[in-house]
Amino acid sequence: MTRSAAARAAALAVLPLLAGCGTLGALGAPSHNPPAKAFSVSGPVSAVVIHGGSGSIDVTGSSRSTVTVSQQVSYSKTPPNATHSLRAGTLTISYSCPVEIVCGVTYDVQVPRGVAVTVTAGAGAITLTSLNGTVSARAAAGLITAVGLRSATASFTSNAGGVFASFASAPRSLTANTNVGPITLTVPGSAAYRISTHTFVGSATVTVHRSDSSAHSISARSDLGSISIDPA
Repeated sequence: MTRSAAARAAALAVLPLLAGCGTLGALGAPSHNPPAKAFSVSGPVSAVVIHGGSGSIDVTGSSRSTVTVSQQVSYSKTPPNATHSLRAGTLTISYSCPVEIVCGVTYDVQVPRGVAVTVTAGAGAITLTSLNGTVSARAAAGLITAVGLRSATASFTSNAGGVFASFASAPRSLTANTNVGPITLTVPGSAAYRISTHTFVGSATVTVHRSDSSAHSISARSDLGSISIDPA
């Protein structure tokens, strides 16, 4: 298979994911959208794990000591079953859906800046803002945006969408991967970086200082999409 054919195959592969998450199937289907519900978790939380499906996920760091979650459900017949649990300092947020055309949850989560954050989404955008702890975001179909991060370790993967991430301090390890979609990374220009880029279809532009011996590493790979790594 040629590189362009592989890229087209990657693009087509995400269509069933969109349909399964209700994004394509929602066309013309009635949808219930009751008011958002919120809850807070005051126990000691060192990590937040969010398992999303259809719907956007926003996670914002602040000086607060508690975690606050606002969740907006949408469904055609039966509402999703949204759950959360706190075990050994890890708060896990997720939901399940019956088989129907429309079913999803949109999350807006406020966390202490230093907690580790792991987010997965089916069809929906992921936005991470002002976080200092380790971050990991994965979207089957959706844009991943990260702003003002001070995370030493960060990993972003989008099958179809793209990755746009900016850092307020130099990450020690930054990884970004897409099947279909661009990758744009902005990092402090005061540091040098050990950089690896690879794209099948698209260009890679690196304007930050490079050093093979740097303690700061960046890896960016895209099957179909451009890669840009620039100083802040």
